[in-house]
Amino acid sequence: MSSSKPPNLHEIESISLKILADLGNFTATSYWEEAPTGYLAARAKKAGLNVAIDPYGNLLVLKSGTDRSAPGICFVAHTDHPGYEVVEQDGRKLTLKTLGGVGLFAGRAGSSVIVIDDAGNRNLAVITGSTDASDEFGKSREADGWLGTDTVYADLSDDVELGRLPRPVVPNLVDFEIDNDIIRMRAADDLAGCAAVITALESIASLSTVGNVYGLFTRAEEVGLIGARMAAKSMLLPMDTIIVSVETSSILPGAEIGKGVVIRTGDRTATFDHEAEVYLIEAAQHIKSNSPEFKIQRQLMSAGGCEASAFKAFGYSVTGTAFPLGSWHNRGESGVEPEFISKEDFVGGTVLIAETAKLSGTRPQGILKRLSTMHPEEGDRLKVGRDTGG
Repeated sequence: MSSSKPPNLHEIESISLKILADLGNFTATSYWEEAPTGYLAARAKKAGLNVAIDPYGNLLVLKSGTDRSAPGICFVAHTDHPGYEVVEQDGRKLTLKTLGGVGLFAGRAGSSVIVIDDAGNRNLAVITGSTDASDEFGKSREADGWLGTDTVYADLSDDVELGRLPRPVVPNLVDFEIDNDIIRMRAADDLAGCAAVITALESIASLSTVGNVYGLFTRAEEVGLIGARMAAKSMLLPMDTIIVSVETSSILPGAEIGKGVVIRTGDRTATFDHEAEVYLIEAAQHIKSNSPEFKIQRQLMSAGGCEASAFKAFGYSVTGTAFPLGSWHNRGESGVEPEFISKEDFVGGTVLIAETAKLSGTRPQGILKRLSTMHPEEGDRLKVGRDTGG
């Protein structure tokens, strides 16, 4: 049976922030996620969890349940963040291709970036410009504040031979810092999700759960949910597994920084599933029964897509959580800026994941169970004086 005691808040906070700070040191972008994946795998092994890498480089962590026939639950987060790749080098002059959606300033002269050479060294470069948006789609993207082209130019600050191309490039922003309740970092999306999931798994590693509990850390999310789609298509997880996307997503009305983790009812692509969401709802109710001040929001996060939709496309039952995010994809008001989230939202979301994990295999019913239970007398007054047509 699962434990009825909520996770220790102070312990969760200390561990999760340490993990997030460690992950922030990595310069990961799409296709270049080996460092955060390796770090997460090492932590999982140390905690006694089972670890596997699928053919696409996704990391799957498992805490086995007691009943193999019970449906498991999987928390999914991605290890990449928008950035660039160097595709051509001519001395100090570089041609870059964007990886994922980046803001207008990411292609404007003066923005600073970090180029990783084949020895793993960080080299500074400055963006010098980009090609013009050449079609209506690109122009509409730029009208909405996104860069409408995928070709960007930069100059290295020093004479460096980068080695075999392509090479990864990321914005030159702070790795990780905390100022009161605000966490700022280059890649909160989705390293915050990764940190929350691995912390939660570590916290329940020695507990008994009915169903399996998984953590899936995927690759290349920012360029089309590729890692998640490959995992879903190959049925890496049993089809009755409940999928919980753990994301860091742009603020919206009803999904605001400092007001709690968001239970995500859908994304830009699809609405999600009640039979999956009820796990989160029941866990949240249990936490609030012990800690009434626990904050939570519930919203359809329509700004972007997430990995829940990738799994839903292949027939899985899905839901999600999100940490409300400022400067999404480093789109600041005056330039390329660090993303930021609330520390309280982050820690609360980690606690919610840990508590939800304990419910694996229990098939909670939630309020719909009560609504579907009818007493005969409930309809009696509605029938009084009515011609039933008999």
